[in-house]
Amino acid sequence: MTDVTAYSYVRHRIVPPPTIVAMILFAVAVGLLFTALETSDLPTRAVVWGSLSLASYAAGLLCLAAGIKGLAQWKFGSWSPLWCSATFGIATTTWSQPQIGSPAQIAISSILRALWLVAVGMTAWVLGYLVGPGLLARRALARGVAAVGQRFTAEVRSPAAPWILYAVGVGARVTLAVSTHRFGYVGNPTEAVGSATGYKQILSLLSYCAPFAVCAAALQTYRERLRGARITLAILFITELAFGAVAGGKENFIIVILSLIIPMSAAHYRLPKTAVIGGVLFFLVIIIPFNQTYRTSVPEGLTPRQEIANAPEILYQTLTWRKLPTAIPGSFSYLLQRLREIDNPAIILQRTGSQFPFISPIQLIERPLADAVPRAIWPDKPVLVTGYQFSQQYYGLPSTVYTSTAITPLGDLYRYGGWIPVIIGMFLIGYGMRLLDSVLDVFTNPHTITLIILLIPSLILAESDWATTLAGLPATAFTWLLVVSLTFRRRLSR
Repeated sequence: MTDVTAYSYVRHRIVPPPTIVAMILFAVAVGLLFTALETSDLPTRAVVWGSLSLASYAAGLLCLAAGIKGLAQWKFGSWSPLWCSATFGIATTTWSQPQIGSPAQIAISSILRALWLVAVGMTAWVLGYLVGPGLLARRALARGVAAVGQRFTAEVRSPAAPWILYAVGVGARVTLAVSTHRFGYVGNPTEAVGSATGYKQILSLLSYCAPFAVCAAALQTYRERLRGARITLAILFITELAFGAVAGGKENFIIVILSLIIPMSAAHYRLPKTAVIGGVLFFLVIIIPFNQTYRTSVPEGLTPRQEIANAPEILYQTLTWRKLPTAIPGSFSYLLQRLREIDNPAIILQRTGSQFPFISPIQLIERPLADAVPRAIWPDKPVLVTGYQFSQQYYGLPSTVYTSTAITPLGDLYRYGGWIPVIIGMFLIGYGMRLLDSVLDVFTNPHTITLIILLIPSLILAESDWATTLAGLPATAFTWLLVVSLTFRRRLSR
């Protein structure tokens, strides 16, 4: 028996099938659930055991859907349950501590009910994923992706393409900042909720070209192995990390990191362990403390230029030796609280039907259609600030507090009639993710890499409401086509 054959035999014998792993995780989830029920007289402990039970259950659903291998293949069927396990499960253990601010309005019993809601919703999701789309739906989407491949090759246009993309993205960001007096998280928040125009929407879409310049440089580095591409990649990646820190939002970090990691893994490169460990430490020791301080210490009413000017001083304060010993545990605690998604489904369960009436289920169809109409066609279209409005309605925050609450599609579906919309809606979401997974392949088609990166914030992070998530799909498709046309070389006509 050769070494390769022996390794394959041992690996096949040792690693159990995904269904066996799923059954083990489900058994663990049941055991933790019984522990939670036994401690029901101590609600705080019950929440901890219940959240760990949900985390194990969601991990089991991961194995039943796309499996653990799907994580390396960037399948939505694997990443969605994993994110649920982390944000609705593990992160909910932070409810073992006293809550302040808006979460203090939520009863522990509502958190426990919300855990059941997530479990039922994710069960419907995995059923939709396993049922999957029919042959006609797969063929239709495959033809659309293939049509793009017929127009563009798999090679990046030129060594200058990443720089051109970055110039387009930066130009859109600067124009948007000048016109709105807002730069990412910083600036005048009234601009984000007070008005909106068609050109602002276009500029927002064009700004995505900046992080996708990193993706183009990564493709040239790892897939095409172009000389000098590593220097371009390093410069653009570091610049985008700096932008994400100054802009103050987490989505910017996620997109730029995905723009590096997905092209790298699609080219069958393994991430260096030293680089991964160093990146995690850099994120925990510098990025999170800086972002936390930056978002809370800058006075209101300053212009983006004035607020950005304070960034070096805040960075210096972040790097002082007195704060370094507590940086990692503090960052872990802050990260778990930032990732925690159970609060808003819980407040929805607590107050919908008693304080606030259910929304008509018909609007599950009407709202996405209305929201999808471009502002250039509908100039008087209402400003879509559902998170801001939700904060005022459900948490009673004044209109002067400009915050966007992560409603999540799962929690939002409950507002349209209770459990039945949750079950049907989550089933359809799982069905749609299976459709995407059956067609999008980062290993054989580099065009799909940018589409997956664009979809991850809305489908995996899933902080928007149902209508906003569906209404954003046409804009996502437009952005994808724009980025592909600027990134890849056009095929010569025969």
